[in-house]
Amino acid sequence: MLEMLPGLVRIYEEWAERYPDVQPLTIQFAADGKSERGLDGVLAYPLDGHWLLVSFGLTELGEKTSEEPRVSGAGFEFTCRVPREEGDETVPAWPLRVLHALADHFLSGSDLDVGHWIITPSPLGGEPANGDMTSLVIIPDVDVRVMDTDNGIVLFHQIVGLTTGEAEDVQQAGTATPLVAVLRDRDPRMLTDPSREPVRL
Repeated sequence: MLEMLPGLVRIYEEWAERYPDVQPLTIQFAADGKSERGLDGVLAYPLDGHWLLVSFGLTELGEKTSEEPRVSGAGFEFTCRVPREEGDETVPAWPLRVLHALADHFLSGSDLDVGHWIITPSPLGGEPANGDMTSLVIIPDVDVRVMDTDNGIVLFHQIVGLTTGEAEDVQQAGTATPLVAVLRDRDPRMLTDPSREPVRL
């Protein structure tokens, strides 16, 4: 079973240390039949005020297959935090679509790393209600930045939604650092919240 793969067990264990009393939902993605690579799924943690989403499948969940002994697979998994109403046990579909598309974007050859940003022409996840939140920036996860596994290290890259204006400012400045600093001051959890007030630098 997928849940018994040692790499996934390590991800469970690592996040259980941070949130020992929270049982995540395991959301598996169906294989597209086109490739053996891709995102296998997401762990969704129902936390106070938000969902924490942690991807799995970009790193080596089973046996070691890559030639680099120090790094597991791609070397990272994605995380994301989105608002959650009290008592809500249904994970929103749009951030799952974002994580899946971002993984496919990486696996198609795009370089994605901390400090990079992705500008899209439509609301995140194709969700009209997300309105002006059209872009993403990648930062180190605010809770767990790295963990060791038998297959090598795994980094956790948190994706954070940006409005169109914020993305334009980042593009013009050539760096997301100042904007990320302001967003972090406003919300240390760095939620991707389409209803938040935009930041202009």
